[in-house]
Amino acid sequence: MSPAWQKRFDFFNAYGLPNSTPESKAAYQALSFLDRLKLTSNILAFLFGPIYFFVKGMWRKGLTLFGIFVAVEVVLVVLNVSDTLVRAIGFGLAAMAMTTANYAYYLHVVRGSQSWNLFEGHGRRH
Repeated sequence: MSPAWQKRFDFFNAYGLPNSTPESKAAYQALSFLDRLKLTSNILAFLFGPIYFFVKGMWRKGLTLFGIFVAVEVVLVVLNVSDTLVRAIGFGLAAMAMTTANYAYYLHVVRGSQSWNLFEGHGRRH
């Protein structure tokens, strides 16, 4: 495993998701801006969406993400919304993939998660 993934996994092992507990929030805020960005963002997931999840072996979550993309696009076509709004929503969906990918991969590798839930573990813990 690359040093970047090991660093992410170490944080997730110690604290869970950033901002899920007061301890994780404090640890997250103690990181540099670049480290926070690396921890919570994945540019390849932003660019490739469901394909990224498939390649990383998280095909269930990839299918869920693909289903969300298709459902949203169908609604947008039926409502005949403007191209600008379609693009904005597309960027929002890509951002959703980008921000969920790292923790989803952690759950897949470390905990053996086979869940379909793209947002698994994203609730607040107390």
